[in-house]
Amino acid sequence: MRRQTVHCLFMLAFGALCHLALAGVQTAAAAPNGSRWGPDYFPNFVVTTHEGKKVKFYDDLIKDKIVIINFIYTSCADTCPLQTARLAEVKNRLGDIVGKRYHFYSISLDPQRDTPEKLKEHAAAYDTGPGWTFITGDPAELAVIRHKLGERSRSLAEHRTDMVIGNDIKGSWRRTSAFDDFDRVILAIREMDHDWLSGKEKDDRFVASYSENARKITLGAAKQTGQALFYKACAACHSIGDGKKVGPDLYDVDGRRPRDWLINFIMHPDQMRDRKDPIAVALHAQFPGTKMPYLGISKTDAEDLLKYITVRTDHIKAIAGGTAEKSTGSGG
Repeated sequence: MRRQTVHCLFMLAFGALCHLALAGVQTAAAAPNGSRWGPDYFPNFVVTTHEGKKVKFYDDLIKDKIVIINFIYTSCADTCPLQTARLAEVKNRLGDIVGKRYHFYSISLDPQRDTPEKLKEHAAAYDTGPGWTFITGDPAELAVIRHKLGERSRSLAEHRTDMVIGNDIKGSWRRTSAFDDFDRVILAIREMDHDWLSGKEKDDRFVASYSENARKITLGAAKQTGQALFYKACAACHSIGDGKKVGPDLYDVDGRRPRDWLINFIMHPDQMRDRKDPIAVALHAQFPGTKMPYLGISKTDAEDLLKYITVRTDHIKAIAGGTAEKSTGSGG
């Protein structure tokens, strides 16, 4: 399935900057007793988690919690895998507070095919871990839930890439995008945490990690062609010299794979898998449950990505005296 993902990738920044309300009204920030976003608004249908547990949507998942909710389907070949990978990175950066203070939920848009078993496999492939629940259930009831949360696409092909952040304790809700800069996504979550805003809940680890990440990113390669696109479209699944993530490490990938093959795979991973390209098939076997998504990247963008990866690789080699030993993994 090929949608206009290029448009998504380059317009996603608008999502986090616009504090849209659910269903198109202003963001609710009233006290619980005065807020419409509560038990009288959200349905309390019984849904099924990826672990096969039956839970009530409002009572068990939303009530008195700070939640991060997105919408996916496991057979999606383009933006859903990237959404999940990016949210996994956000969850990792937030640390062990997830599952205690913050709760991640991914609601299936295709519940007839997304069984608990498929969702469990999907969760394992992206190493989502505790604090993140994948949800399926009765199609009609899930349709009501997603409608209430502002996800009103008429078909799988047009579903949005938004995520919804809510604080049921305060009755506050907002919409943002998982494809925005990681720092902004985390800040959007933190801004929904009134204890954090007031200083009662302090955790500056993510601020320190931002500074460290900024130092790593520069390494003399800041502002390089392809950098912004790499961090938008690739960094959630791939590192450059820090080992395997959801996908292979891209350290020195230009020296390990033919350049034409890399460009073609970046542009058309789905076609190369369909043609049974041996390297593409081997990569899929090495990383089961995940697929390089079709991102609508042009040849120029693919070349820019490779330039950036090469520059980063060269800087890592230079820092290590040209003898860097990096774990790229077989088939990476």
